[in-house]
Amino acid sequence: MAKKRIVITGSEGLIGKKLVDHFSDKFEVLKLDLALGHDLTSEDFVSGWFRANRNLYGMIVCHALNPVPVGKTIKQEPVDTPLEELRQYMEVNALSAFSVCQNFIRNNMNGTIINIASLYGVVSPRHDIYNNFVKPLGYSMSKAAVIIMTKYLATYYAPLFRINTVVLGGISDKKQEDTFVLKYSRHAPVGRMMDIEEVPPIFELLLDPRSTYMTGAEFYVDGGWTAW
Repeated sequence: MAKKRIVITGSEGLIGKKLVDHFSDKFEVLKLDLALGHDLTSEDFVSGWFRANRNLYGMIVCHALNPVPVGKTIKQEPVDTPLEELRQYMEVNALSAFSVCQNFIRNNMNGTIINIASLYGVVSPRHDIYNNFVKPLGYSMSKAAVIIMTKYLATYYAPLFRINTVVLGGISDKKQEDTFVLKYSRHAPVGRMMDIEEVPPIFELLLDPRSTYMTGAEFYVDGGWTAW
């Protein structure tokens, strides 16, 4: 029997690669990523791609603009943020996320969509954990937009489409400085950053065809960060 098909946007990123590898045995995974030549900010590309790839079971929206402090950085005060920078975050993280959701719904009779937000779209960043770096305001604004977009679409298109948000905490990466990891871990009740192996289970749950009563919700996988 043919495998059900899912699409993963941002398939070449840290989270995307893990999810592609994890779900390739169970599903036929279609990949979308700028690194593969896919411009998800282009309405023409997105609409054309989804018209050509119908009959999808689900979609995980991973792609995002997410700067992290690696090496030397230049600290920018939030009040000095250029409006063009905010537009760029909204374009990539919110508008293009809506675009892929919009076209998934247009070209399928039903299905499940999982958007990825961030704890920084729910609570303010802990500015004290960064050294000469300020997590951009545009990132928080755009990720907050993803959460309300998900609720809106979930309520309007239920019950044919189940649409949820996964709110992830910080994931451990070899590129991170030890001092940053230590400071971050102090704010997480579990006392550490998230391991990439801890990412897939929530997506397994939400893609499970038995999860028929789960829609319009945020599922937090943040080590208790937002519970303080």
